[in-house]
Amino acid sequence: MTGSVQTLVNRMTYWCAVAYLGYDQSRRWDIRSGGSCDCSSLVIHALREAGFDTGTATYTGNLSANLTARGWRRLPADGHPQVGDILLNDVHHVAVYVGGGRLAQASIDERGRASGGRPGDQTGHETNISPYYSYPWNCYLRYTSTSAPAPSGKLAADGLAGRATISRWQEIMGTPVDGVVSGQVIPDGRTYGRPNLLSVTYGGQGSALIRAVQRAVGANPDGLYGPDSIRRTQIRLGVTPDCWFGPATARALQNTLNNGRF
Repeated sequence: MTGSVQTLVNRMTYWCAVAYLGYDQSRRWDIRSGGSCDCSSLVIHALREAGFDTGTATYTGNLSANLTARGWRRLPADGHPQVGDILLNDVHHVAVYVGGGRLAQASIDERGRASGGRPGDQTGHETNISPYYSYPWNCYLRYTSTSAPAPSGKLAADGLAGRATISRWQEIMGTPVDGVVSGQVIPDGRTYGRPNLLSVTYGGQGSALIRAVQRAVGANPDGLYGPDSIRRTQIRLGVTPDCWFGPATARALQNTLNNGRF
């Protein structure tokens, strides 16, 4: 079985920043939008989605032994992880480094507990993309091969609209460039799902970028990227207007931005 480190990063990013996935150790394998996981079940699930053989790994305590027997190296946690490294504390926690000083992880339920909460992400942070921190990690697990980088100067049309995509969008729309869509409402998973924008802050008065986009597509310029704004964006990009800013919409956006326009 041949795995892809970039796909691992993409899948962890999807589950932690796009899907409506919550934290609950008692329902840790209910990994779906609206379901639940814990830190190790999510990493193991994403590894399998990325094509990696995880052997009999089931939790943090047996993850290292299974992966080091299958092409991964156990390295010192020196504060300089590489993209796709698994950040492991053998007893308590595991996350994946996704680049740009950030990691993807399942953290805690909406009440600050390990179990007993509601399915789905009630806070926008039960699963999350966060700045890298020293847990402390016992090691980094690193695969022996890496994916090729995207061509210089071009966005990778990977369907995951991260900081580079958002920054390019901000440049083209003429708004301040920081790679972040700010001031959004936490989606409830029923009215609409999280847009596939991977660098988002919640609360406040909306985003200057989104207001510029809304004006361009003829939506109400309130700075909040809801279903109508997403639908109008999809029509502009020529994708199915299903009000869900998923990978197909993100990919169309990246291809459009690579042509210097929106």
